[in-house]
Amino acid sequence: MKAVQWYAPRKMRLIEIERPSPKPQEALIRVASVGICGSDLHYYREGRIGTQQVLTEPVILGHEYAGIVEAVGAEADPALLGKRVAVEPGIPCLACESCATGHYNVCRKMFFPGGPGANGAFCEYMTVHAAFCFPIPDTMSLQEAAMIEPAAVAVHAVELAQLAPGETVAVFGLGPIGLLTAQVAKFSGARTLYGADLLEYRLEAGRRFGVDAAFSARTQDPVAEILAATNGRGVDVAIDCTNASEGLGLAVQATRPAGRCVLVGISGEEWDPLPVSIARRRELSLRWCRRFCHNFPNTIALAASGRLDVRSLITHSFPLEETQAAFDLVAENRDNVLKASIDR
Repeated sequence: MKAVQWYAPRKMRLIEIERPSPKPQEALIRVASVGICGSDLHYYREGRIGTQQVLTEPVILGHEYAGIVEAVGAEADPALLGKRVAVEPGIPCLACESCATGHYNVCRKMFFPGGPGANGAFCEYMTVHAAFCFPIPDTMSLQEAAMIEPAAVAVHAVELAQLAPGETVAVFGLGPIGLLTAQVAKFSGARTLYGADLLEYRLEAGRRFGVDAAFSARTQDPVAEILAATNGRGVDVAIDCTNASEGLGLAVQATRPAGRCVLVGISGEEWDPLPVSIARRRELSLRWCRRFCHNFPNTIALAASGRLDVRSLITHSFPLEETQAAFDLVAENRDNVLKASIDR
């Protein structure tokens, strides 16, 4: 089968590898759509995320994917055959303390495709534990189904924020995750939603997706603007969806005393600065979002109902053979790109 392999920073190649066969609990997925994620970009550009997740050999990237089940193992549900599915990519051990207590997303033995030592989904076929394949309704395209993975991150982030109806929210970073998070926060009851980004076209996208006031981090001080708009109080909830080391610090500064901050974005660094004196004096609650946890079924339902718009975020589509061109487009923020996907 065909696959696209990363082999050095900003270098990919089309290769032929053997098509996998499903193990007893697995399903064989004919991959139909794969989204390019911000973490993929870190690997593509720098070959690492922090100092512990480092690519030391060629690897196939990609984890936001959907497809059609073409075969199942002897212990997998045969009803999945032929089904169009969104795939939850991270496969936990299902036996450790974290898994047993419902926090499988922080399982230390998690298998996650598209990183060091684990090939991902920029290929024609994938095998995955069948329990993590979620059938989608006929009204949902497979492109949209691949968006369930980042959308589930947004759902989990707002879940961690414990947002109450009528509260105010700020989202820093209006890339795909930030725009999805803004949508979820809005229909979860945010009274006023603020957003900030460096790129003007993303600010405009934020306004389309429910952001009431969008501030340019290139020409404005978003923290000062948010404090001015709230009469110095700050917001109840601030969510960092940037890919910058400064993101969490901005969120902390924009949050009211006894408010909540959630970190979603990945800067790519092992250590990021944090204004601890502000966080301490305000007695802020800080939460870190680790992907998602039991969120796929509800996220599929939200997207299928139209309450969560994932379709409009998909701005570009490429064939597998043009994966590097897609990565370059996203890495350089060209052509007003939001989400680019690789489709068959």
